[in-house]
Amino acid sequence: MVLSYGLLLVSYFIGAIPFSIIIGKAVKGIDVREHGSGNPGGTNALRFLGIKAGTLVIIGDMSKGALIIVLMKLGVFGDTANLLHPLAYGFAAAIGHSYSIYIKFKGGKAVGTSAGAMIAFNPLIAIAAGLVFIIILKISKYVSLASTSFGIGLVIIALILKDYDMLLYVSLTALLIFYRHKGNYKNITNNVEPQISWLSKKKS
Repeated sequence: MVLSYGLLLVSYFIGAIPFSIIIGKAVKGIDVREHGSGNPGGTNALRFLGIKAGTLVIIGDMSKGALIIVLMKLGVFGDTANLLHPLAYGFAAAIGHSYSIYIKFKGGKAVGTSAGAMIAFNPLIAIAAGLVFIIILKISKYVSLASTSFGIGLVIIALILKDYDMLLYVSLTALLIFYRHKGNYKNITNNVEPQISWLSKKKS
């Protein structure tokens, strides 16, 4: 019992590591919070740190969600029957990413960390939801809409599979992603939300 809930706290602290800030300052000497949307997440990192550094940020963010789940699968913590559902730890990492104790409980929008957790939990489901993300991104050119669609896709997949344990955690994940993007939806309504420039002729 102590281990199962203690790992939630560990997951939160791992998820709270602000890779975009660490890598941004180490590689480019800038704080991504002072550029663009001010969001310390993967999308803003790609825009202002460049492809290589931005990709490192995304990999780091994904690894935060995946780490505890991978260690569970490797048997590091012993009998997994004594632990919570793997996605509980992925969700705790996503909360850490979004509300990081290291940067005054601010943070990113949970998509990369949640995707990493899902890849570690079930790669095929992650790929299916990832395809939804890509399709919506291609159609809309908005990362925020594609990100929301990723969360919704996970919920639909859980319903199709009738996996109600998974459904609980992916529903919480979808709600977190939706909430963290509420400002983006307002920007879309006001026609000021940046689009992905390499998918659109419209400048971001």
